[in-house]
Amino acid sequence: MDVAAAEDREGTAERRCIRAAEELFKRFGFRAVTMEAVARGASVSKVTLYSYFKNKDELFLAVCKRMAKLLLGAVNRALREPKTPLDARLASAVIAKHEMVFALVRGSPHAAELFSSKDALAGDVFAELDLEILAALENAIAEHPAFAPRAGRLSRALYFGSADLAARCDGAAAMRDDVADFIAVHLAGARALGRKKSRS
Repeated sequence: MDVAAAEDREGTAERRCIRAAEELFKRFGFRAVTMEAVARGASVSKVTLYSYFKNKDELFLAVCKRMAKLLLGAVNRALREPKTPLDARLASAVIAKHEMVFALVRGSPHAAELFSSKDALAGDVFAELDLEILAALENAIAEHPAFAPRAGRLSRALYFGSADLAARCDGAAAMRDDVADFIAVHLAGARALGRKKSRS
């Protein structure tokens, strides 16, 4: 038996379980989803599912870790976009994060329950994600001479300020427009402040 092929199949089954759970949590909420339903959705036996995750909390944590990885990847891809001005890269990065939150959670009729479960079971995962995204934004902002002295403060203002704004939007389209405007105004203000300080 090919050990590498068996390990790949096992990894694929585990990923199927996580993806099935993600979809079920989004459709039915955390409380209503059972391990049996996840096993059916992933086309695996309950024994196989329980060999990866001892309970629903562990499975939910795995879903959250996958989501955090996707969110960070979206932010980093936007920040690395070649030949794109810094302002546009920053806006794209922040919007990409919020778009994925809309797609993965906010679009669910059970969003409030999912966010509550996330805070209870995966708060550390998303606290670490916030730090990683802030560091990525700060590094990008520090490339610009006018922004470099305030890169840390500016990254926090863009990230946390836009999060509250995005949470109040009714849909992804409104969120994109509002967050883009918020970032444009904030960066224009930071530039004006930088020019004022350099003249004094």
